[in-house]
Amino acid sequence: MRDRDVMNLLDQLELYMLRVSRNQASQKDYWLFVYNSMKSGLLMTINMKTHLMYKLKELGVNLQETKSDA
Repeated sequence: MRDRDVMNLLDQLELYMLRVSRNQASQKDYWLFVYNSMKSGLLMTINMKTHLMYKLKELGVNLQETKSDA
């Protein structure tokens, strides 16, 4: 599976999660969870990391502040 396919799947899961949680969960929490999960599981490619960091930055997440959460 290519990075683009994985990111498309993650985008679809984000929409599902927001719908099911009735917006009680935030996009920021979702993408931070994805980032931390992929990083800790050694699943993240360079392209995925770049894309996830862009998404998180746009959502106002400072990854330096969250390093201890990983």
